[in-house]
Amino acid sequence: NDKLIVTACRDKIVRIWDTLSGQLKRTLAGHQDSVRSSCFSADGNRVISASDDRTARIWDANTGEMLSEFSFNNNIASSCDFTPLHP
Repeated sequence: NDKLIVTACRDKIVRIWDTLSGQLKRTLAGHQDSVRSSCFSADGNRVISASDDRTARIWDANTGEMLSEFSFNNNIASSCDFTPLHP
């Protein structure tokens, strides 16, 4: 879906933007430190984010609800991505 983009920000917020209007559609708040990376799932329904707070989180892109959190004790999560589904 090229109508939305997701950004990772140093202010601890992940943002979803409408590419046609430039308007902010949704904020995903919950990280405790800078967000380094974020991306949409292939179907556009989920967002994953990686943060200096040593977590990666999965969000519902439509509601902004956090669905899962993965903690990495002593390691900063600097990048994230979804693995394509294989039949």
